[in-house]
Amino acid sequence: MHKKNAIITVLAILVIALGVLLCVTNADKGKLSDANNGLAAQVGSLEAQVSTLKDEAAQTAETAKAELDKMEKARDEAEAALQALREEASEAAQAAETAKAELDKVEKARDEAEAALQTLRGETSEAAQTAASALDMDFAVVFPSWNPDSAALRELVDFVLTSIDESSAGYIAPADRVATFGMDGTIISEKAPVCIDSCLTMYRVLDDPAYKATKEERAAMQEMRDRAYATGENDNPDTLAKNDLIASAFAGMTPAEFRAYVVDFADNVDAVGFSGMTYGQSFYKPMLEVIDFLRANGYDVWMVSACEREVVRGIVERLGFPYDHVIGTDVVYAASGSTGALVDEYNMGHVVYAASGRNSLLADEYNMGQDEQIVLGGPLNEIEVGKSGKPAAIAREIGKRPVLAFGNSSGDFSMLNYAEGNPDHPGMGILVVCDDTVREYGSETKAAGFYAEVEAQGWTAFSMANDWLTIYGDGVEKTGLPGGQRIE
Repeated sequence: MHKKNAIITVLAILVIALGVLLCVTNADKGKLSDANNGLAAQVGSLEAQVSTLKDEAAQTAETAKAELDKMEKARDEAEAALQALREEASEAAQAAETAKAELDKVEKARDEAEAALQTLRGETSEAAQTAASALDMDFAVVFPSWNPDSAALRELVDFVLTSIDESSAGYIAPADRVATFGMDGTIISEKAPVCIDSCLTMYRVLDDPAYKATKEERAAMQEMRDRAYATGENDNPDTLAKNDLIASAFAGMTPAEFRAYVVDFADNVDAVGFSGMTYGQSFYKPMLEVIDFLRANGYDVWMVSACEREVVRGIVERLGFPYDHVIGTDVVYAASGSTGALVDEYNMGHVVYAASGRNSLLADEYNMGQDEQIVLGGPLNEIEVGKSGKPAAIAREIGKRPVLAFGNSSGDFSMLNYAEGNPDHPGMGILVVCDDTVREYGSETKAAGFYAEVEAQGWTAFSMANDWLTIYGDGVEKTGLPGGQRIE
């Protein structure tokens, strides 16, 4: 019974416990259900919020993308604008450079225009300036032997003054101011009664007691003197030419001895046909004034004569011509120890200067000794320094074309043309015309021919009769030739 009661009690307790458990469970289930419902509600709310957030995030992302697109577009536009600005800046720089180049051209053109204007002004006033300089010159002081109204002299003076004016188009640099002069009839008497080298040779053969001339030499020189005294013409003898006679009459002299003989002759022998002057005093005073004027203005003055070179040197050294500024016809020089025939070889028409050997040996086959000298030893070259030989000699020995040339005869025509036709510095050819029959042995017939040639060639003429106040100076008179009147 007790065991039954105990079991019943246990079962009752279990039922009660189960009931309690069921009550508790049902209560918990309710609570759990409520919790679940609340949780579900929260989840739903969260899902709604998440959905909202997703929508908002999507909208924000879309908005951000749109803004980013705008920013990228703005960036691209900014970069395009910057590139455009760069290009515009480059174009502006190029335009500025082009503008500067154009400005430089304009400035250069302006400077050239100003320079051209200045040149034009200078050229416009050049003639007036030259004329003013010529007017300022005291002609009575610089050219006392000239007629102050000489148009030919003023033409020469204008040429010279223009040539030394650096602002003038006719300016000539000092190195190119070369002037060449003939001798006989250009700066010194040619009619006393003939050229001075012929007068010298006649004196040596016929009048010098120290020289023992051969019969052939005396006959030839007497023939030359007779013709010269009668006609005033410089004709060569029929037997011996003057060139041969100069060589034979002075053979064996050194150049210095020959020059000394020339100087002694010029200083001590009276000029035939005149009173009051020796041959050394028979220079034309107006032409000496021209030489002084040229030298004072930087001209390099040369003597170019068909006469024998040492004769010319002896005559013009008193005028201040250095030996190396004298060009003339030459005799052959030889070593004093050589004998026999002398060298007369030609090289393009020019004499060979040499110590010649014996028995027609060439110069390079004979060596002169230390005790020997160079002496005059042979005839003059057949091609003398005359006519076209003068420009050839000038080219050879000066190496420059003259801008001024002075002569008096057909033997000088080539030299005058050589100066007149100078392509670098257009020059002047000047012909001294012996048209004075009162103070000189002029010829009207020959003078007319010379003036015609001056006109044809475009030279300038110096008239002895009209341009010169005096020829030889005071105290000199024309006396007439010993053989009678000069034949026209």
